[in-house]
Amino acid sequence: MLKSDNVERAHLLVEMARLAEQLKEDGKAIKLYDDALAQFSPASLDPFLPDLLRRKGSVHRDIGETEAAFRCYVVSLEKARLIGSENAQAHALNCLGTIAQRRCQDKETERLYAEASQLAEKSGDARLLGMIEQNRGVLASRHGDFSEAAAFLTKSLNAFEEARDPEPISWVLNNLGMLHITTRNFGEAREHLERGLAIAVNRGDVAVENVIKLNLAEVWLGLGALDTACECCAEALKTARRRSDHLTAAGALKIRSAIERQRGALDDSIATLRIAIYEAGGAEDWLLHAELLRELGEISRAAGNSGAARSAWREAVESFQIVGAIHEVAEVQAEIHLLAG
Repeated sequence: MLKSDNVERAHLLVEMARLAEQLKEDGKAIKLYDDALAQFSPASLDPFLPDLLRRKGSVHRDIGETEAAFRCYVVSLEKARLIGSENAQAHALNCLGTIAQRRCQDKETERLYAEASQLAEKSGDARLLGMIEQNRGVLASRHGDFSEAAAFLTKSLNAFEEARDPEPISWVLNNLGMLHITTRNFGEAREHLERGLAIAVNRGDVAVENVIKLNLAEVWLGLGALDTACECCAEALKTARRRSDHLTAAGALKIRSAIERQRGALDDSIATLRIAIYEAGGAEDWLLHAELLRELGEISRAAGNSGAARSAWREAVESFQIVGAIHEVAEVQAEIHLLAG
């Protein structure tokens, strides 16, 4: 006898899972999503399934569990195609694009975003189109196409503001802030990030709030306000560890290591960086890996070990090249050249 779907209970469990996400209880959220999935038969083609699978995948993705996220998105896409929902397919393709982007599969990323964009337009989902434009902006920024990135992100922000949708507005503001950090325009970065932070705090969106706080720490570090940077970094690290968010924890530790280096505490700096490398271990995030190697080079140079600095920076260049981060490749190669001189 085939199992019948308990859709009403599944919806209730999803609402509980979303609440758990807001309360930073990601492990509990994943368990609740699993319980919701258990309410359906394996062969079910209920229209709610692609969304449920995608939500579970995004929790995994946001805490650095990349392969688990990928598996959820693949099944979400399979269900969406069998159901025949263009909108659900577009959502799943967009999410798969974020995984391909993290894994530095640039051609696959562009293909997935292009297909997602076409389906989103067919389905008339302006919000989803805005999300895809945002992802394209992030990709362009990574490749050093900063003008194109700003255009994509501004277009995305305008779409979300027109829709009066605060959640994605906070995401785009964060990405605009990161773009300005890359170009060392810290005043503009701070303005975008503080606006995004206010929205995230007002919504009770802890995950976005924490990411923005971490990026603000990098702004304060760039401005030389080490005490303020340290406070932002400590808050982000505390929340990341509570949520088992290894990516954000590694990013916070990377910044803390830089703060310690600038203060001359080189032993503390290298110890912190080792923990960051451990935290980032299974996340498959080559950009973060490159940034950690770059910081290792900075510490080695500060300690007077030119050979170790050169070695770390060469590895960083290789990792930045994998993700197509042309701007960062040029910066680190310049540092290597100065070291040689």
